[in-house]
Amino acid sequence: MASKNLLTDRKIRAARAADAVYYLNDGAGLRLRFRPDGAQSWVYRYRVHGREGMIGLGTFPTVSLEAARKSAEEANKQVAAGLNPATEKRLKKAGQALASTSTFKAIGDEWLAHNKPHWGATHYERNEGLLRRLLYPALGMLPISSITEAALLNVLTKHYNAGIEESARRARGCASQIFAYAKATHRATANPAKEIAENVVLKRPKVKHFAALPQEDVGKLINELRKTGLEQRLDAFTVAGLFMALYTGLRDNSIRAAQWKEINFDQALWTVPANRMKLKIEHQVPLPTQALIILKGIECLSKKSPESFVFQSRSKRGYMAENTLRLAMHRLGFQVTAHGFRSLMTDVLNENGSHPDAVERQLQHTDRNRTRSAYLRSNFMDERKKMIQWYADWCDSQTTDKTVNNVIPMRIKT
Repeated sequence: MASKNLLTDRKIRAARAADAVYYLNDGAGLRLRFRPDGAQSWVYRYRVHGREGMIGLGTFPTVSLEAARKSAEEANKQVAAGLNPATEKRLKKAGQALASTSTFKAIGDEWLAHNKPHWGATHYERNEGLLRRLLYPALGMLPISSITEAALLNVLTKHYNAGIEESARRARGCASQIFAYAKATHRATANPAKEIAENVVLKRPKVKHFAALPQEDVGKLINELRKTGLEQRLDAFTVAGLFMALYTGLRDNSIRAAQWKEINFDQALWTVPANRMKLKIEHQVPLPTQALIILKGIECLSKKSPESFVFQSRSKRGYMAENTLRLAMHRLGFQVTAHGFRSLMTDVLNENGSHPDAVERQLQHTDRNRTRSAYLRSNFMDERKKMIQWYADWCDSQTTDKTVNNVIPMRIKT
């Protein structure tokens, strides 16, 4: 039997560099290599299937004598089993590299990047937020192949029971697509999110329709939005965003990421690009005088170039966050959604004799009668301009203070 454990720490530290490379032998294939520059490194020499080979085991003293012996012992076992230690080392390194790109977060981020060019900004923002807030904290650093149905269900159930049922269900949908992507790229073999799609624990919540602002509260809201100084609890961009939702009937998803290049003050027109509209069709919105005054009021605050966001924020996207307008309404004491302004507009305009088709075009609703929709190509712009100005005037007429103009309070979040 070949001698081994021939070296000691004392013997190693007493050795000095020479003019040429030389080795201190520990036995059983393990040697410490000395270079002329003083560098010391462990090497293991072996023979497998009649061929000699050598692998490095690290530098000394970073890798101690004891640690080097353990690595050499493991390599000896591989040789005894007919395996090539150099090949096994490369496979292990490749496996570690693959593992670092096979966590749930790594694959989730890759899935987001893969789909971003094909999604609208709102859809991407929502999915990224669901992953970041609901799934990544608990599952992000886990290898995706290690995540079981029980583990995923436990995470989703906590969020579901916390009162965000629909978000939890949507997060499950995102997870299912991520697991499917991982399977397609050969980094997972199962899709636990798909298996719990119909789990009774995550049953579909009752549909909650958007709460609309009652007509009798319109004046109260405008009075709140017109407050200035310390009386105003919202920043200028949130106030402006709520006014735009009220006066135009646009969805908040269409409003939040607006850029100044979309606003034409001369024509009193706002052209919203297709990627921010629900129907993915460009939408032209006439602006009443009140809306133009509001936009002029914040122009000096956010317009640095035509590409600047109208309703800017310090978020990484640079524009208003998804729930800002809804939460602002709640903060002012109105338990409704900004989306509910659309229902308010529909009711007021229809009750006061506006052309039904002009109302539908203003809100960009789909016509359920496909044959009629195919022939009804008019955007009713002339009618809508008169209609939307009448509506903005009606809104202002509901206020108790008839002398105050729509002036945006010059207060920015700090």
